[in-house]
Amino acid sequence: MASFIGTRKEFKRFIGPRLRNLVNIRTKAYRIGVANCNHCGSPDRLESAHVRGRDRNQIIDALLEQFTHDEVVTIDLAKFEQLFVSEHEPIERTILILCRDCHGKYDAVTIEAEPSIEYEFSEKATEPLSTSSSSQLPIYLVPSDPTTFKIELLRTRRAHIKITYVNGHERIKHWNVSNFSASSNVLGNLRSRPQFRQGKWQQLGITKVTVEIAE
Repeated sequence: MASFIGTRKEFKRFIGPRLRNLVNIRTKAYRIGVANCNHCGSPDRLESAHVRGRDRNQIIDALLEQFTHDEVVTIDLAKFEQLFVSEHEPIERTILILCRDCHGKYDAVTIEAEPSIEYEFSEKATEPLSTSSSSQLPIYLVPSDPTTFKIELLRTRRAHIKITYVNGHERIKHWNVSNFSASSNVLGNLRSRPQFRQGKWQQLGITKVTVEIAE
């Protein structure tokens, strides 16, 4: 059993090259199968690119969070490799197939200073659990039933918060629940966040929030 103890920087230095090779091996077959640029449709000079917000280092950082204490990472390498591979499934969630020109343009777009891991939301809430008036921010839960959502949140202690803005931009934040109990108010907890408070969410240009249980 191989294990690693050290800093994140050291982890990326010594383990990063192997993880990069793993990604290259898995994306090669996918690239051949797609056969065309996801953006322009060209079949020429195809390359694999991580979806913005889900690049290799961001995935590594997100996974190492639970194995880091006092800035020291302690982890079984086989377990980490398994987690890393699973974070690339389904592969279309993480990898884009782009021609060289589109890849260059994609990478040239300025990324926000605060990176976030993005997830697809598999289930859609049909009704907001708040009014759509200007006084309250519409908040959707997935699963949509409040009781079921609370039960699942107490079980997993984790959720993904997707914030949608008026310009169509979306940001995903992680909600790691520690002090939440059966008597806690889900919406009250969410609305207590500074960016979701009355007046602030309008100022930030937020249009809705979707919260999905994370397994």
